[in-house]
Parts: sequence; structure tokens; C-alpha cells
Amino acid sequence: MSLDAATLALVAGELKNTLLDAKIDKIFEPTRDEVLMTLRTRTETHRLLLSARSGSARVCLTKESFENPLTPPGFCMLLRKHLVGARVAEITQPGLERLVRIELDVTDDFGQPGHRTLVLEAMGRRSNLILLDGENRVIDCMRRVDADMSASRQVLPGLFYEPPASTGRLPFLEETEEGLAEKLAQVNPEIQLDRFLLDAYFGISPLMARELSFRACGETDGRLCNLDEAGRSRFQDAFFAFANCVKENRFTPIVLKREGVPFEFSSLPVHQYGLAAETETFESFSALLDSFYEAKERQG
Repeated sequence: MSLDAATLALVAGELKNTLLDAKIDKIFEPTRDEVLMTLRTRTETHRLLLSARSGSARVCLTKESFENPLTPPGFCMLLRKHLVGARVAEITQPGLERLVRIELDVTDDFGQPGHRTLVLEAMGRRSNLILLDGENRVIDCMRRVDADMSASRQVLPGLFYEPPASTGRLPFLEETEEGLAEKLAQVNPEIQLDRFLLDAYFGISPLMARELSFRACGETDGRLCNLDEAGRSRFQDAFFAFANCVKENRFTPIVLKREGVPFEFSSLPVHQYGLAAETETFESFSALLDSFYEAKERQG
């Protein structure tokens, strides 16, 4: 499965707690879609993976082993020039988008302080890793996007960085009790609850949409018209319980497996599969993502 916005928000929170003020020591580009950084704090050394692979885009701390090319690619050399010695000033996930911004304090060759930003856009086949200067201009990126590739948004050296266009849906963390109740009153009552969530809100994964439906009515494909007053209340309670967990960084990194093979991951316990799935919990989302995608790659 792809990394959804809610999980990415939790990952960004973990990384901020761990890497704030860490210094970038080494940078490698083991594959054309991945960058690996070694960062040092006063007491620890961490390895940060930034992957723009279409099926497994992610950012996380890693313990995986990578073989690095004998000759560093051009983008790797550029990152080394700008970022080796930089310190992490902030890590954010703006607007519940599927992107993470790593803000970096740098010192140039003349000893003058400056700023760089590394943006990972974890957006399926459009995933990208972009380096910005202190004025928010693109220095370069892993995948350049010209006008022939996208008429609406180019990502090229020298251009000001523009984030991906909004979907028009409301980020689910911004919803209110009154707003959810109003949407439920106006929507077609025949709609499935998971479909309602995916159509109305940004940042909820299909897995979690099905789970919220299951918690309300015991079915992943339950319909709004089949909910009585108590069912609607359970649905609303489940929705805001999930939102509050993300807002407050309260979560349990869980991988779901069938016969030992991972197929989904979640930030909350998942009940919809019953005895048809096993669960494994992890101490952090970095550890979860590291294990999940390593297992996926072994499976081919």
C-alpha cells in the first residue's frame, strides 16, 4: 500500500522529535529513486531514507543495507555540495499533503549562514525529491517536470516551488462535529460510509475509511441509510477519535499480515479482518516502514 497523508503526518512528527538539530554527515544515492543520509546528533547517528519510488515512496529512519554506486550520480553530488554539514531546523507536513519539508540551516563557502529545504513528495508515480534555496526556488530535483509533462505545474531549476494543487476536499483534521453532521445530512443516504469519507475528506486512506465504517456498523461496506441514531453516533465518535489520535501523535504502528506476509499497515488497531489477519506492532513508524517495504522487496 502507499503511504497515506495521516501516516505521513505521524512519521514527520517522529522524525522531528529525533532529528531536530542533527547534522548531515554523508549523502548517498543507492538507486535513481532513493537518497540515503547519515545524520549525527550529540549522542546518536541516524540513517534517513528518502524514497521517491512510485510504489513505495516514503521517508523514514532505516537500518537497511544499501549498495552505493562507485560513481555518485549528479543529483547526489548536488545534494552533497549544498547539504553536507547542514543542520535540521524543522520537519513539517503542510496541510496534510503527502509531502514532507525538511528545513535546513547551512553555511556557504564564505562562512555565511543560509537556508535550504528538501521536499519529498510521496505521490505515487509523481513522487519527487526537490531541493530548494532560501527563496523557495528549485535548485534541482530528482525528476524534472517540464511543460510537456505537466501544463499546470512544472518543477525545474530556477522556478519558484509551487506545492501540488489541492484536491478541493477538506483535510479531515479540520472537520468539526457540526460540519460532519451537516455533510451526513446532505449526502445521498445510499452512499457507502467509506466512499463518503474518501469523497468528502483529504488525508484518510481507504483502509482507515473501511475501518471507520466497520466500527460504526460492523461492515466495511456499510451504507449511511442503514445507520440508526446510535450507529451515526458511533460513526462520528470513530471519526473524531481517529482525528484526535493523529493530532496528538497517539498511535500504534501496526502491520497486518496473512500467513506471515505483510499486506497493509495502520496507525490504529484494525478490526475489519477479524481472524483473517495477524498483527505485528512496532516501536515507531520508521521501524514499521523499514520492515514493511523490505519484506515487499523480498517478495518481488
